[in-house]
Amino acid sequence: TFAHCLDYDDTHVGATAHLSAPVWSAALAVGQQAGAEGRDMTAAFIAGFESAARLGNGIGGVANLRGWHSTGIFGALGAAVAASVLLKLDEDGIARALGAAATQAGGLTGSFGTHAKPFHAGKAAMSGVLAAELAAAGFEASETLLEAEGGLGSALVQDGAAAIGAVDFDDGWELLRNTVKPYAACLLTHPVIDAARSLAPKAAGRTAERVEVRVNPAAIRLAGKPDPQTPLEGKFSLAFCTALGLSGRRAMEGDFTAGTLADPALRATLACVEPVAEPGRDTRSAALEVRWLDGATDRRETAMALGNPGNPLSRADLEAKFRSLAEPALGNAAEALSALAWDFDAPGRAGELHNLLAA
Repeated sequence: TFAHCLDYDDTHVGATAHLSAPVWSAALAVGQQAGAEGRDMTAAFIAGFESAARLGNGIGGVANLRGWHSTGIFGALGAAVAASVLLKLDEDGIARALGAAATQAGGLTGSFGTHAKPFHAGKAAMSGVLAAELAAAGFEASETLLEAEGGLGSALVQDGAAAIGAVDFDDGWELLRNTVKPYAACLLTHPVIDAARSLAPKAAGRTAERVEVRVNPAAIRLAGKPDPQTPLEGKFSLAFCTALGLSGRRAMEGDFTAGTLADPALRATLACVEPVAEPGRDTRSAALEVRWLDGATDRRETAMALGNPGNPLSRADLEAKFRSLAEPALGNAAEALSALAWDFDAPGRAGELHNLLAA
């Protein structure tokens, strides 16, 4: 839950899900209990992530638009795989664990903008671990829920617009198709923030009359709160995120506060934002047009939002993001934790991590 509570964790676009939070949580918890090395936990995480991403590819986004939160669904399946690997379950045991996880899967997009959204990730981790532990104890569950006619896919998308497809592990690594967020908001707002931030120098000292934001319809459906009243709602507001970007703010966690939400200048810009749905537009792209009170118009287009595989963050960017989140809680220990994480598969690292966090 904490890993997803800031809506700042990575996102797998194909499955439209936050998979690392539940899968890593399961791998770390079961790995520590089993006395596993960091290398074993990493291998279990990879197995869980790759499985969840492939199962969610295509259907995750469609399920989201029908009210299901894909993180709570495919995150639970990935967590079950990771836990099963660390518990050394055989093929039959893993199949039963997946069945037990699938029947627990859930989470509603109507919870976006509340504490219940990150709870979906935490519950997914818990469900996955419980499913694997039950399977290890001989628990029986349906082993066909993930098949084409098995039940989970048809329950999520009842009109047949998408389904859980055949899983192919020979088409590259899904981890390398993962997106790391540079901004602490819903991923669907990121291309808009990129475009707005690129216009920030021209916005200084000027007043917007109208701000048109062209996005995929999913961005309006899932992140279209027009008048956010809480910092959490602000993370799911194209209008507020656009206002942040035009003001030159970096849209990091410290920008989503009661103070910024009440800022008169940001409120004035927010009121001018008009999202326009463009079916067929890539969810990672957006177009922004600002008409100023002085009569001029400026336009910006984001073809591929920052943080995606086609426009990745640098290692320096990743470390800066980590420090901004870890240092307030850990102080000087944040640097040691960063170094440990980059080398987590080395012998003894799992024990070092436990000791560092326990301190």
